[in-house]
Amino acid sequence: MRGPERKAQLLVVARKVFGRNGFHGVSMDDVAREAGVTKPILYDHFSSKEALYLALLDADSLELEERLRSALAAPTGNRERIRASFQAYFEFVDEHAEGFRLLMQETVGANDVFRSGVGRVRNRIMQEVSDLIVRESKGQLDREDADTVALALVGMVETAARHDPGGPKDRRRRSVDTLVRLAWRGITNLTL
Repeated sequence: MRGPERKAQLLVVARKVFGRNGFHGVSMDDVAREAGVTKPILYDHFSSKEALYLALLDADSLELEERLRSALAAPTGNRERIRASFQAYFEFVDEHAEGFRLLMQETVGANDVFRSGVGRVRNRIMQEVSDLIVRESKGQLDREDADTVALALVGMVETAARHDPGGPKDRRRRSVDTLVRLAWRGITNLTL
């Protein structure tokens, strides 16, 4: 297996192992054993357990950001942008339960490097949402109010998506629909 393919395979395996047991409950031996490689091969790609974990956080964060950025950029109208971005978040959680668990574990974990990495991702997402709110409100909401709304929207969706990840699709869709109605009514009333 070539280097990039091996690295991708190791990340997939590590995501499962860390997702099950968390950072402190996993050793490089555990990851190597589950991947069916020797520990030196694992160390050829990742210099430490922390470097491996950071690579996972980066990969999952990047994927989540790309999905949300795409949903927010859709030219379908603001209500549909809200729906698409909420749906993208729920789908990420459902499709990548281990990755989402990694992101959420490290927001409250003791490791400042992990926590600050996740915080930067969250801040970038909130900034994009806030930028969209300022632009689309056409001057009716200033930056400070848009930042507050963005923080509330991201927190609301993040919290709701954590409830029953991977649950029945019809129930997850209904949750998204409910959140969209709540957010849309709230946002439109702010600009009246």
